[in-house]
Amino acid sequence: MTRLHFSNLLEGEKNEAGSKAMAVSAGVVYQHPFDAKRRLAELNISVEAVVKAVLAGHTARLNCTDNDPPFIPGTEAWRFVVRTLRDELLPLGWRKDDPSNYSLVINDSSQINIVVASSDALTCSVRGSPRTKSLKGLFTEAAVLKNNLESDLFPETVEAELRKAATILSYPTWMLLIHIEDDDCKAELSLPWSFDDRSVTEWAERIFIPLPDSDGGLSVDEPADNADIDVPVKRKAG
Repeated sequence: MTRLHFSNLLEGEKNEAGSKAMAVSAGVVYQHPFDAKRRLAELNISVEAVVKAVLAGHTARLNCTDNDPPFIPGTEAWRFVVRTLRDELLPLGWRKDDPSNYSLVINDSSQINIVVASSDALTCSVRGSPRTKSLKGLFTEAAVLKNNLESDLFPETVEAELRKAATILSYPTWMLLIHIEDDDCKAELSLPWSFDDRSVTEWAERIFIPLPDSDGGLSVDEPADNADIDVPVKRKAG
């Protein structure tokens, strides 16, 4: 079944639904560590937990060898970020849920969801907007729809399946975008706002995660080619 973009779903339906999609021309970017930490604190998200999770994912990738199937390093990185994020946040009052294998960590008091997603090299770059690597699924579309509405009233044109998924999500869903390679590790917590036929492409907010040996992202005047972070560990030999 073909699903429509949220912009098509909302077009001409604002009055009937009693909801309004907020226009976002350029997302807010929290690039510098001080600003990023302050914004994470406002969202009641532990900076230490997020950093530990991302580094765990990087270590998991580096522990793979050339004898692993080609997709395993990326999968292991994603898996350990999700697991470690849950390990760190659940004792702080968060909970987990996996509707249709859409692995969330949820804070009911702050009314926020977090899902982990792999993203491209524009992660933590002010030169462009990152895109998710995996093909978008039902719950990613539902998250974008939910993030665009000011209430739980959906346009009549929204398919029942998509409406149900958006209702299950309950709260706005942020994505912990990870770009983890052998010699490069970057992450940002961003609020998805729009997508194309394949992936999420626009973000209402972007919070660059201040990792060790990272300045929290590129400065406006710094070329994108200098975004690599030096990591002294090498992938294990097969």
